[in-house]
Amino acid sequence: MADIPTLIQLLSAASTIAVILGVPFILLQLRQNARILEVSNRQVEVMIHQTRSQVFLNIAQRLSDREYVLRRKLVRDLVAKFTSTDWEGFVDSSDAFEIRAFAVTYEASATMARIGMIDEGTLQKALGYWVVSDWHAIEPAVRQLERSWGVPAYPNFRWLAESSEAYLQQVKGATG
Repeated sequence: MADIPTLIQLLSAASTIAVILGVPFILLQLRQNARILEVSNRQVEVMIHQTRSQVFLNIAQRLSDREYVLRRKLVRDLVAKFTSTDWEGFVDSSDAFEIRAFAVTYEASATMARIGMIDEGTLQKALGYWVVSDWHAIEPAVRQLERSWGVPAYPNFRWLAESSEAYLQQVKGATG
């Protein structure tokens, strides 16, 4: 029969051997978990990219739709009409609501860019001229709305137009 100190030494040696033999298995499991996380991260990145691409394509499709192109023309005509009448009766008119609905499309796109759902640079490259052109076209109406409301109107649209204009100037400087 073994005495207690010998038994303790044997158990201690067995415990040490078990830990030493278990370390490679733990390392293998950690490596496997790291691979699983890496694959999961890649899948998430692909899904984010696909979602952003889909959102961008939807915006581009909407802005190039024939109806929207005609709406762009209508908005310009409305701004010209109210500019010639010194904006009398504009703020509560159905024409003002038409211009506001037009601005909301860009405001929503710009908001998505500002919070990172859409890449700002991609919007600038694809829609930069439209954003700048349409902002300049409706800016007088926006100023009238801001005077009436007492708060900034369409700040994200303004931000995207300004950043797009800076981008277009940078491109022009690089190529011209």
